[in-house]
Amino acid sequence: MKQYINVDSLTDIVSNSVGILIILAVVSLIHDNSKTYQLEIPIEHQSELAPIFIIAKDDKLIVLDMDKIFTNAAMQATDGAAGGKRIFPLNYGQLFAQIDDREGIVFHAQDIAGSKDWHHFTTLQKNNSTLRQQLNQIDPKKQFAYFFVYDEVGDSNISGSGFESFRIAREYLKSKHIKSGWKPVDSDHPASICDMSFNALCKYLPSYLGSS
Repeated sequence: MKQYINVDSLTDIVSNSVGILIILAVVSLIHDNSKTYQLEIPIEHQSELAPIFIIAKDDKLIVLDMDKIFTNAAMQATDGAAGGKRIFPLNYGQLFAQIDDREGIVFHAQDIAGSKDWHHFTTLQKNNSTLRQQLNQIDPKKQFAYFFVYDEVGDSNISGSGFESFRIAREYLKSKHIKSGWKPVDSDHPASICDMSFNALCKYLPSYLGSS
């Protein structure tokens, strides 16, 4: 007696075989050259930790001293800077700022090359670097780092946008068990910090990686 293979069954077999080949190809790529790549997905979560704000632009980072910034911004607001969203110098890190009812203080980071408050990400390799000392002051039981990461490429940097600076700093913080969160920004949508007690949209949350 002749046995016939059902066309639908044959289609299922072929589909499953192709699917298995695709999976094997992906696994082969992940383990290419005996290297294993860990896929990490940052997931934001609610926390009682307080944010320490950091801007990553080009190859540099600046850890924001919010006491100085709020003091300088308040002085400018007293002089009428809040009216008309006038851009004014913050006298800090060569940053300029605006005061916005919804977004709070809006930061404009333009020519930062000559500022001593910005630190190249490679200085994290030095034990006595200012950037390492600043990050070491973050208390993992009370605080976390929140990054504003510029996705624009400057003329003088070596590694593209601010993502390389952010990536290196985040890995360093992770080694210290310090959580971090981040948000991409650019010249048209710059970093801004507002008070959550006045605006429910002002949320700065840490994230943990899927491997944590």
